[in-house]
Amino acid sequence: MGEIQLLDWGSIEWIYEPAEGSMDNMRVGISTMLPGTVQPLHIHCGDEQLMYVLSGRGRQRIGGEESILEKGNIYHVSTGMAHESFNDGDEPIVKLLISIPALTMAPKVRMNEAERVKKQESINKPEFLKDTVKELFRSMLAPLRIPLAIFDSEERLVYKSREYPEYCRRICHIDEELENCRLIKRKGVWVPPYYEGASACVCEHGLWVYTLPIMAGGELLGYIEAGHVRTGKGDEPQEELPYNVPDSTVRGIVQVIHKLSEAVCNHYEVCRMQVALQHNVRILSDRKREEELLQETLRTTKDQAFNLQINQHFLFNTLNTIAGLAVREEAISTYEAVGDLAQLLRYTLRTDSYFVTLGEELEYLKNYTNLQKLRFRKRLEVEYTVLACLLSEKVPFNFLQPIVENCFTHGFKNKTGIMAVSVQAEQMGETIRFRIADNGEGMDSSSLERLREKMQKGDGSHGTGMVVQKLKSLYGDSAFLAVESSEKGTVVSVCIPMERRGQDEEGFTGR
Repeated sequence: MGEIQLLDWGSIEWIYEPAEGSMDNMRVGISTMLPGTVQPLHIHCGDEQLMYVLSGRGRQRIGGEESILEKGNIYHVSTGMAHESFNDGDEPIVKLLISIPALTMAPKVRMNEAERVKKQESINKPEFLKDTVKELFRSMLAPLRIPLAIFDSEERLVYKSREYPEYCRRICHIDEELENCRLIKRKGVWVPPYYEGASACVCEHGLWVYTLPIMAGGELLGYIEAGHVRTGKGDEPQEELPYNVPDSTVRGIVQVIHKLSEAVCNHYEVCRMQVALQHNVRILSDRKREEELLQETLRTTKDQAFNLQINQHFLFNTLNTIAGLAVREEAISTYEAVGDLAQLLRYTLRTDSYFVTLGEELEYLKNYTNLQKLRFRKRLEVEYTVLACLLSEKVPFNFLQPIVENCFTHGFKNKTGIMAVSVQAEQMGETIRFRIADNGEGMDSSSLERLREKMQKGDGSHGTGMVVQKLKSLYGDSAFLAVESSEKGTVVSVCIPMERRGQDEEGFTGR
């Protein structure tokens, strides 16, 4: 028996949690949602979740899209997405819950700041923090949607998110003035000696805020305050208070602020090394000694960058352990689902590149469609038609699966017969053209027009919109995505520029 957390709508039994001090991040639990209860609308701000329904039936909304909760279904909730659930039935809804913090390794900051400080005698820490946080906002702070504020060492506000709970805005007017919050209003709390762990404080309304100083080599650069969440420990449900979050969300928030601090500190160390290096270069007159110093500094920087990589091979072993537990308990369907999830999660946890080969992207897509075949079996037909000469081409990481997922979420929602999905890729001049088609119910003209308007505005709240944003970010106007739909089904066409070509003539085909 694992730790059981009681929540307003039911409970979560955490059957797997990382050992204290380990590098593992994933947590696995069995959630039980009681009949007649509601998981109110909330934002997944600290963790990413994947859910497999073991029993029961109900409804849920993810990112504004409503779907049915029933045995055998699999759902994924990304960080920053809105989620709510309803148990309208007479029996509990039991789900296998896999939770992974929003950041499993420290985000990388571009080297613009390091290049700029080369000409400086020293680093202005407040300006450095402000510029670095601005860079982090562009790359990852905005999508996380965590109630979060960052201050410099002089307690001046550097960054403030817009994601504070409605309760905090209504009671404390935190949106009007951040310091209206009693926990943030504390002044002069950061006096030497500074400590490096996160601390937690709770306000009179029962909301928790977690604070972490940003320490780099014994220097205080600033501090992060995040949370404004109700943990639910010992609390009685109160309608006026925010939704009480699972422990996985709290741990995710704490891990996110540690990773943010780590990213800022790593970047500060690189910039400080640049400043120190340039100072040494200016005082050295011996050209040979100058070159030796540059080479030594380069080797040290490479070694430090290599040591920052985080090993995530724990994931496969953990899923094997859960699968073994399912076999011993004769839960064969759970065993099969966990086995297929292993390959999916291994792929989605990749953080080393924005691009992968088309072959890798297609293998991930096949893992996903194989998992869907557990639900639909012989009703589902998937066909791939891709020339082998394209398999080594570089394509965006995870850009096909969200499109195919829409086939199941929308196109096959009311489908009763054979469900067919085809994935084609062909070379057209210096571009690759992808065509993803289904035989679902399609969209009427007004629904199709609304979807196109969302895509044009850059609305990333649905799968197609997220793919459009990714293509625009990586290729600008050199790529495009188009959607056509009728009563015979929906076709999504994607064109991206090629980077290299192979020589093989055989194709990637299969079902």
